[in-house]
Formats: sequence, C-alpha cells, structure tokens
Amino acid sequence: GIDVGVADLAILSNGLKYPSFNSSYFEKKAKIWQKKYSRRRHLVKLLVLQDRNKKVLCPRSLESFTNWQKAQKSKAKYQAKAANQRRDYLHKLTTHLVKQYDVIAIEDLKTKNLQKNHHLAKSIANASWRMFRQMLEYKCEWYGKKLIAVDPKNTSRICSKCGYNSGAKPL
Repeated sequence: GIDVGVADLAILSNGLKYPSFNSSYFEKKAKIWQKKYSRRRHLVKLLVLQDRNKKVLCPRSLESFTNWQKAQKSKAKYQAKAANQRRDYLHKLTTHLVKQYDVIAIEDLKTKNLQKNHHLAKSIANASWRMFRQMLEYKCEWYGKKLIAVDPKNTSRICSKCGYNSGAKPL
C-alpha cells in the first residue's frame, strides 16, 4: 500500500519512505529570472509607448528588444530543468516500485480539490501526485502487475490493524 504525502512523496505500508523531490535550486533560479523578465518587459513596453506618443519616424517594436527575450529563455530553461528532473525522479521511483511489488494499492486522491488549500497547494503541485499515479498505472500494465485505487474516505482515521476510528486529524 502507498500513501502519498507532502513531506514524503510515498510512504509504503511496510514503513519505507521515499522523500519528495527537491527542486529548490532551479525554482529559485527561475524565480530570479522571472523578476528580471517582468522588469525588462515592463521597461520595453514603456519605451515602445514613448516612441508611439512622440510620433517617432521609425518607432521601435516589442520584438526589437532582445534583453527581455533572453530573460524569458533563461527563465524557461530553469523551469524546464526542474520539470525534467522531477519527471526523471518519478520515473525511477515508479519503475522501482512496480518491479519490486506485484500488487500496489494507492489512494484515489482528488488533487484538484486538495489544491484549494492555499497553504499546501504549491507543495502538492511540486510533489506531482497525479503524475506519480499515472506512471504507476501504465507501468503496472506494462509489467503485468495489479494497481488498486482505494477510496480515500477515512483512510487516515481507521487503524489498518485493529479497525479503530480515531476521528479527524489536523493538517
């Protein structure tokens, strides 16, 4: 059985924990370049408007400025690196799980509903639970293994050994 979480991506029923992917370095770089991109694009728009208002004979267009385009490419490069590393981590993890276990049970979580909690939304999106589940699904088909989606109702409340319902838990 696999329980997905924010602090640890996957916690197996035998107690094994797999940590969430940490892309803080590339996210930090992408955020820096996003600031540079926004500032540079704003300045370019102002210059284009000034040319238009002064009725210059040969007004500059938005595409004639390359500085903000360079910032956009750098931002996209760091975002793509983070996404590629996350995807690679998930591929390695799911392949390992599918090769090791014959039957895998995972919670059927609705991530769209969980992301409405603004305090956890970024962590949930960064963990890529949906991508993790999709990879498990198609890899189980490839290897001829069985994947069971469990209804998440009361899974965190009911003890798996004795069946005691301990009630609601805080986030």
